[in-house]
Amino acid sequence: MIGKDSYTKAFYSQKRPTLADMIVSRATSQEIENYYPGRYRESPLIEGAYEVEDFFPGLSKNGKWLHFTASPLTSDDGKMIGAIETLEDITERKELENNLRYFLHKTTMAHEEERKYIARELHDDMAQILGSLSRRLDNLLRREHGLNSAVVSDLNDIHLQLNQGLKSVQRFIKNLRPSLLDDLGLIPALRSLTNSLEDTEGVITYFTVKGEEKRFEPEVELSLFRIVQESLNNVRKHAEASEVHVAAEFNGNGMRLTVRDNGRGFELPRTLDTLPRNDKLGLMGIRERVWLLGGTIEINTGPGKGTTLLVSVPA
Repeated sequence: MIGKDSYTKAFYSQKRPTLADMIVSRATSQEIENYYPGRYRESPLIEGAYEVEDFFPGLSKNGKWLHFTASPLTSDDGKMIGAIETLEDITERKELENNLRYFLHKTTMAHEEERKYIARELHDDMAQILGSLSRRLDNLLRREHGLNSAVVSDLNDIHLQLNQGLKSVQRFIKNLRPSLLDDLGLIPALRSLTNSLEDTEGVITYFTVKGEEKRFEPEVELSLFRIVQESLNNVRKHAEASEVHVAAEFNGNGMRLTVRDNGRGFELPRTLDTLPRNDKLGLMGIRERVWLLGGTIEINTGPGKGTTLLVSVPA
């Protein structure tokens, strides 16, 4: 198949090397990127092999998605003697993925609308009532003459508990729908989120930003915020960590988020598909959001080793 023009003509309008050709010629990653921008990856199973998923509109009436791999062929003494390329029609799988992505997106947006509704109701109703009661108690305590000390003490206790309840409701509203995200954008919202973990849980937090900050579509920023929020919820609930590092890195390809803690870690399942069966629903939710964004996720952890979550999303 090496260098056969008749082979590539079925897929491309212009003459070009096959993926196997590039392996034989020892093409660099940049050269492969020039032909398959953002669509290739190194094989996780075979050293020196590459995988590509690409759409070919001319292969049928509606086009076809193909998954193809190219692997080096070596002699007994380890020298490359050629390369083999295989192709698989994955059009049906891609259509199913697109349908699943559509319904998952609709479900996620419905959840966000419900969060927004609950936050608005809590703000307009419960928070207003608690705030009004707190102010009335405050005024009453300023005119405490005529009240015995036991009553004043009880009123002070009630006032304290009422204010604590109001702060809890306000924190709940903030978690449901962060106003900072809508008003100022992703980075201020993430900075506030990490600071709140330190304020409420006593976990030392570090937040860093690298690269030139840029804005994304509101839905994308909301998903990125939820990814970090769920990661920090996992730290708060399970990690028993004393430190958390959150980093946001902007680059030409999009954005990379890192959440790293020094907690107790956990035994990572062999594949992320088994996360629900291993009671890792929070991580499963993160994975779904990353998938909707067309990004990648990497989890590094182990018992006693802390946990590092790496998420990359395209621009």
